Amino acid sequence: MSHLLIPGPAGATSATMWAAAIDEDDDPRTLEVVATRTGQRRRLDSWDHELQGGKRRIAIRRVELDDLPERLRQPAELQRAGAPVASATLGTLPRALPGLEDRPFTILLGSCFAQKRDGGGTVGRTYSLLPGAIRPDLKILCGDQVYLDAPSFWTIFPAVTEGELKRRLLATYLEAWTQEPGFHTLLADGPNLFSADDHDFWNNAPKGSVTAPATLIPRLRRIWLAEATALYRAFQRPAEPRLTFVEMDGLSVCVTDARTNRTETDERFMAADDLADIRTWVGSLRAPGCLVLGQTLFAARAGSISRHMDLGLPDYAQYAELLDILGSARHSIVVLTGDVHFGRVAVCELAGGQEIIEVVASPLALVAPVPSNAWKAAPGRFPADPLPGRRPMSVTTVDDYQYNGNHFATIAFSRAGGHVQVHVQAWPTTNTGLPPVPLFSFERQVS
Repeated sequence: MSHLLIPGPAGATSATMWAAAIDEDDDPRTLEVVATRTGQRRRLDSWDHELQGGKRRIAIRRVELDDLPERLRQPAELQRAGAPVASATLGTLPRALPGLEDRPFTILLGSCFAQKRDGGGTVGRTYSLLPGAIRPDLKILCGDQVYLDAPSFWTIFPAVTEGELKRRLLATYLEAWTQEPGFHTLLADGPNLFSADDHDFWNNAPKGSVTAPATLIPRLRRIWLAEATALYRAFQRPAEPRLTFVEMDGLSVCVTDARTNRTETDERFMAADDLADIRTWVGSLRAPGCLVLGQTLFAARAGSISRHMDLGLPDYAQYAELLDILGSARHSIVVLTGDVHFGRVAVCELAGGQEIIEVVASPLALVAPVPSNAWKAAPGRFPADPLPGRRPMSVTTVDDYQYNGNHFATIAFSRAGGHVQVHVQAWPTTNTGLPPVPLFSFERQVS
C-alpha cells in the first residue's frame, strides 16, 4: 500500500479522516478526501507530519468533512488528481442514545496488538465477519496498538543508534497499519479513537527497561521517546486536545491519555490539567459516562520487583485524586480499558448507589507466550491498597465473563426509559473463517 485512508474521530455530522502517502513524492495539493456518496471533499493542501526511518518515509494529513448526515456509513476515497488511491468507510455518530427498539450505539474496545503474532490477519478477518447489528459505531483502541519495543525484546541485536531506532519504529507502525487483510481492515471501517499505553513507546515507559536495552542509555532513551511520541502523534492521536469527548443525549464518553505525560517519578500518570478536566466532566454528567483508560482502575500496587517492570495507575500519587473524582460521580460510569491480557468485567457500587463498571478487553494479539499469562479477578475492594482517609468499597468480578485469549469486546448502549442498558460481549479473534460467536455476555442497567 502506497497510500492509506483511515477514519479518525467523528461527531453527528462530521468526520475526521487520516490520509497518508508512503514512500511517495505526492504534492498534497493533488490529493483529496472524498465522501463518495454525498460528495463532500477536502483537499489536503499540506502535510501535518513527514517522518522518515531508514529508507521508508511517510507523509500524513488529517482533514475534516462536515455537513454529513447523522449516523451515516458511506464509502470514502483518497483521490490523486481524481483517481482513487486508497479507500475506507466513513461513519458519523448518533445525536442521542438509541432506544431499545433501535440498533444500539456500539463501541468496539481492543488493546495490545502485536502484529508479528498475527501473521494471518485474524483480527481484521474476525472484525469483517461481525454481524451487521454488532458492527460498531465507534472503535476505541486503548493502548499498545503497536509493540515498539518488540524488536529489542526478540533479538540479540538491540537498536543502539538513532538511525536504527527510527528505522525499526517506523517499520513497526507501517507493518501494522498496512496489514491487509488484518489490522488495516479494522482501522479502515468507521471512526477510531486511540489512547496510549507503554508499548506504544516501550515496556514501562517513560522509565528505562531491560526489555528495551536502548532505553537504559539516557541519550538513546531521549531519542526513542521523542521518536515514539512523534509517531504516536502522527499515526494515532494528535497532541491537542489531550482529552477526547464524545457527547450525545443520554451518554458521554471521555477518552483519556495516561501515558504521554507520565513522569519518570511516581508523581503523575497524566497532566494535572487533564485530571482537572476529568473532574469537571464527572461533575457535569447528566447521564451515565464512559471513561477510557490505558490501564485497569481496579488494581493493586506493583510489588517490589514488578514495579521495575510495569507500573500501574495505583503506583502514582494521582491515583488518589482519580478515586476521589470517580467517587463523587452522580451517575454510573463504565470504565473501558485493556493492558492486562485477558477479558474481565468488574463492578463497584458507590455510596450513592451509582456503579463503576470496568470492562477489560485485551489482547487483540498476544505479544509472546512467555511469560505465561493468567486470568485474574479484580481486587475485592477499591482501592485495593489502603489510602489515608479513604474507606474501601467492595468490588465484584462477574463470574461468567472470564476470557484468557485473543479477542476484542463490543459494548452496546441503549436508552431504556430513565436508564441506560449496557451489553458487553467478547469476540475471540482466532476463528476458522466462519462468522464469530461471542464467548461471554454481560448486561446491566445503569442510571
